[in-house]
Amino acid sequence: MALRCPLCESSYVRRAHRKGVLEQLLSAVYVYPFRCQLCTHRFLSLQWGVRYARQEDPRQYERIGVRFPVQFSGPQTTGKGIVTDISVADCAIETSLPFKQGDVLKLELSAKTGRPPIIVARAAVRSIRPGTVGVQFVEVSDQEQARLHRLVGEMVGVWITPVSHPPVPSTAPAAMEEHSR
Repeated sequence: MALRCPLCESSYVRRAHRKGVLEQLLSAVYVYPFRCQLCTHRFLSLQWGVRYARQEDPRQYERIGVRFPVQFSGPQTTGKGIVTDISVADCAIETSLPFKQGDVLKLELSAKTGRPPIIVARAAVRSIRPGTVGVQFVEVSDQEQARLHRLVGEMVGVWITPVSHPPVPSTAPAAMEEHSR
């Protein structure tokens, strides 16, 4: 039987990195952390007899290859690009415009023709490669987050009712300023 998220019952889960001594010890008896790729819930599960190799990919969420337009705007730039892969927490954008790590953008993801774009109020640039930037979604309304979860679910063939919960902590400079107020 496939491993399922205890919160949304999705089978689209991925083993997460172990955090702390307790999770290191639990892995000795085959209890590992997992993260649902749709509702973002993190949980532990017994995987009797299964040993996992150390994960090299630092991402918490698996990205899905796509190609759809995006418009972005920030204090220093406005432009268009193509989303080349996406998860519920981040995406990669093909663009020729220059960015710096930490730049904050508003995104309008036009994933479905004939439907309004999914709005990401704030996304932080996390990685830069020639012609591509990786952005993490920092601020997304509950309604837009639900639309994003449905989009990713449809892309992997898993349909869920998204569960509302606190967002994943961010290290974006603007987000850190808000927490210190």
